Amino acid sequence: MTVIHGIDPARVKAAVFDLGGVLIANSVQNVEQFGLALGMRREDWDGLRQELFLGSGWWDRLERAEISLDAFAAELQARLAGHGIPISRERARNFMGSPGEPERMPLRPEIVEAARSLHRVMPTALLTNNIVEWRSGWRRRIDPGSLFDFVIDSSEIGMRKPEERIYLHTERVLGLPGEALFFVDDLGMNLKPARARGWQTLKYESTGGVLQVLRALAVGHGNRGA
Repeated sequence: MTVIHGIDPARVKAAVFDLGGVLIANSVQNVEQFGLALGMRREDWDGLRQELFLGSGWWDRLERAEISLDAFAAELQARLAGHGIPISRERARNFMGSPGEPERMPLRPEIVEAARSLHRVMPTALLTNNIVEWRSGWRRRIDPGSLFDFVIDSSEIGMRKPEERIYLHTERVLGLPGEALFFVDDLGMNLKPARARGWQTLKYESTGGVLQVLRALAVGHGNRGA
């Protein structure tokens, strides 16, 4: 098989997919614009985003289900108030939208269908950083049982990308070494630990590029059980 976008399909025994940013368009732009729409200076909002998502670990804790979305929203509400910007708790809860909202996070149907086709010929898994409160919404949209053998959700298992332990967990669930896995994600920071374990990785940059690789993976793999 031909190597495509750096991926050798002959080595791949199972495929692992990110959700937000790959199967569903992510919320980065929603987050970037939220504070600006409230009238904050860009530098102030950028600093606050850094604190919530990187500096303080509030979002990490939410994705590991250590805190609730209400607790995160209360923290966001309080920090915005410190900048003189009062908002409701409900608006704080919905500041980025959710993967259950088609308008704010559109589905990428071509990738979903390619994942479904690949699922017919090899084991597949979803590896997502997510939160408890969003679970029913995105599950209704993509019907994960028809796409994946396993769903590895950070809010169900208490670990998240890019923590090494979640990649070890994924290998155990699939029953395969890292060298046999392919992984597509939109964030380089999530791909780096996987590559360190021998996974072949692809960063989502365009739907066309991902489809090329997924179709190449399907070539030469007969239907499971055939």
